[in-house]
This record gives sequence, structure tokens and C-alpha cells, in this order.
Amino acid sequence: MDTAPIGDLVRQARTGDARAWRGIAARLYPFALGVARRRLAGSHLAEDAVQEAFLAAFSAIDSLRQPDFFPAWLAAIVRNQCTRLALGQHADASLEALEDQGFLPPAACGDPADSLHETRLRAAFDAALEALPGHLREAARQHYGRGRTSAEIAATLGLGEGTVKKRLHAAREMLREKMLPYGGGILRVGYMPITDHLLPMAALELFRDRPLPVAPRRYLSWLTLTADLRRGRVDAAFIMAPLAMRLAAAGAELAHVMDAHHDGSSLAVAAEGPLRRLGLPAPYSTHQVLLDHLAAARPELADLSLSVINPSYAISSMRAKKIDAFFCAEPWGSKCVQEKLGRTMLFSKDILPGHTCCILAVRREFASRHGEVVRAYVRRLLTARDRVRDDPGLGAGVLAACTGVPRDVAHRVLSGRLVTFDDLRPRQERMEVFLPMMRRDAGAVSCAASFDLGRFVCPDYA
Repeated sequence: MDTAPIGDLVRQARTGDARAWRGIAARLYPFALGVARRRLAGSHLAEDAVQEAFLAAFSAIDSLRQPDFFPAWLAAIVRNQCTRLALGQHADASLEALEDQGFLPPAACGDPADSLHETRLRAAFDAALEALPGHLREAARQHYGRGRTSAEIAATLGLGEGTVKKRLHAAREMLREKMLPYGGGILRVGYMPITDHLLPMAALELFRDRPLPVAPRRYLSWLTLTADLRRGRVDAAFIMAPLAMRLAAAGAELAHVMDAHHDGSSLAVAAEGPLRRLGLPAPYSTHQVLLDHLAAARPELADLSLSVINPSYAISSMRAKKIDAFFCAEPWGSKCVQEKLGRTMLFSKDILPGHTCCILAVRREFASRHGEVVRAYVRRLLTARDRVRDDPGLGAGVLAACTGVPRDVAHRVLSGRLVTFDDLRPRQERMEVFLPMMRRDAGAVSCAASFDLGRFVCPDYA
């Protein structure tokens, strides 16, 4: 982490220095998250408020007269965003532009206390550190606790650098042995606050007293979620099937272990005005495949200008007249209708009944090393599926708490079966609908033509 004074980083960020802005975001993310959690106690929207606060701060950074006062200024912005979200309002700008330039912190840099398992892991490591022999302990503390190099530790302790290196090597072996029972088997799972990803949200709520070694991570953007899965910042993700297949075709070793849902999206259009600009959740998406299926019957849709709009920002972007329609996961289409901002032109189930959209994709390396963790998580998800399928009111309560949409809207989506959770075992034939898009895009993904769908689809875990 950059240790320069925050005021200096702000001055550099004003010149367009992306590295300085990332340093600001990474350093202040835990602080901002704490402010949001105090403001939105018991709500799942604190992470959203922080992401939107960073977007607002970046957009208005030139207006800050005293760069040294940036933390207090950011805190005020966070509180303002908390108020907006508590009232069910999102900003009218998407996060994609900042994320595309790497200006937002990754979801992983929040407070590690978000996850009980990460907290336990840290406590276990601290205990292992304290249990080291005295002559090894201080060197290891300085190295792991303060990030000091062997040369810096040698100067501090008055030892030769070679001696410090030997001590760190010995400490490392002891720490590795102490941490073997933990095995690194914590499954970091990314998801979005949409109906399609109800199961991970429901599982988290329903089984808080019986936690698995799973650390859920909430995202507001497909771009960031996809990038983190590709880079290994998460071990698994609830992700649109075409995005996961594209990553796998480009070399990411992923296994499709479970369907997340079937159907679940809607095409909402503004109540008035011409239809010119359509918002999609990602440039390479299930929704683009569905639009291709519609092209013959609705040629006017083929001529629309397309924009990438994160689902949480679809309604506010339409209200700001940045788009005239959006095609994304529920409950945002239903909320748009409830607010009388637009109407539903059609549901995705009307285009391709029973289609798969999002799946649970797991990095193959993790699945091979910790298969039981993956199987246990899938079983937990299927149990949550049974609960919310039998009791839409229960699912609506979870969805309302996690997305901020009204409970009655969430209940209407679930009870109306706009999204379904039947038969979630992966099936190769369901994935074949996305192959034409991959073949058409073979220039961008050179190995798409030889993509092994049979290897990608792994029904054993479900």
C-alpha cells in the first residue's frame, strides 16, 4: 500500500494519476466501509454505498479545496450515499468507466471481518506467530506484520542479513506446518445483488449459525467480477455463462458445477419517447444472445445503440435519460414498472423458455484440491433453493434486504416465476446456445473454436 501522505496522493490523482487514485481507494476502503456499516446497520447495502461514494469522489475530486481533508470529505459522501440507498435510490452513473481504468478498489480489500472464516484464519496465523521460538518470533513479526525486508529487519535487530534470512526461512517452515489444518480451503465466491444470485444470498442468511469455509464477496459490476475470477482474486463466481465460457476459452481453468437459475431477466423500455439506446449488463452476455434470437422478429432492436450499464444502475440511468431501455436481471425491470418509469416489453423466458443465464463457475485448481468444500457449498445452495422455492416470501425478504428493492416487488418476481431454480444440475445441451456467440468472436478468443464444452460442464458436484 502507498504510504505517501493522503493529501499528496489526492494532488497526484487530480492530474489523472490512476496509481495514486488506486492508492487512495485501497487505503481508505476499510474506513469508508466502517462509516457505511454504522449508517446502514444490518443492511447489505454498505458495500454498494462505498462503491458509489468512490465514484462520486472521483468525479468531484477537483472541487475539494483542501486535499489533506479528503478522508473527512469522503466520509460525508459515504453518508450521503447511504441515505440515497436507504431511500431506494442509486446514482445515475455506472461504475464501469472507473473500473475499466482500474480506479476502484477490488471487493477483496474490505474489512476481513466480513468473513468469519477469514477472521478465524487471521487469528490462527497470529497464534502461530506468537508460538514461534523467541529468536524467530521478532523477525517474523516484522516481516509478516510490518512488511519489512530482511535488510530492514537486520538493521533494526542489529543482526547480519544472512542471519535474518535463515530465521525467516525457519519461521516460514514452522508457520506452514501450523497452518496446514486450514489448508487454504476457504472458497471465495463472487456474486451480484440480483435475483439470479438469490441462492448465495439466501444460503448466507439461512445458515449464519452453521458457516462453511466460504467467503462471499459482493460486486456491483460484471467487469470487476469477471476480472477477479480471471486473476484468481476469487475462487468461484456466480457469473453469466457466456462470460465464464469466454474466460475458459481464453485459458482460465474453470468448471461449471451448477446452474444458478433459469430465466430471470426482462427487457424494460421507457414509458415515453423513442427507443434508441439500450443498456446491457456486459458486452459479452446472455442478454446479447437473447437479442440475437429476437432479431428476426423484432428488427428494430437490432439497430439500437448499446451501452454497458450495471444492473443496479439501470433504473437511475433510464431516469437520467442516458438510456431508453435496459435488458438485465430482475428485480430491476419490475421495480422500473412499479415506479411507473417504464414498461416490460418482454421477459427472457418468453424468448428462450427455461434458458440458463448465470452459473456457478469454480476455478478448477481449487475444485481439485478442495472438492469437498465445493460439494458442501453446492449442497448448501440446493437446500437454500428448496427453502425459497417452497416459500417465496422468505426469498423475497432475502432479496429485498440484499438489493434494496421493495419486498412486494421481490415477491412478485419469485411467485410469478420470472426466475426459476428447478433442475440446477449442469447440462451440456443448455450451454450449446452460447457457442455461436463464441465462434463469431473467435478472432478475439483464438481458442474459442476448440473450446471443450464437455470438459467445462462438470455435473459431478451437483
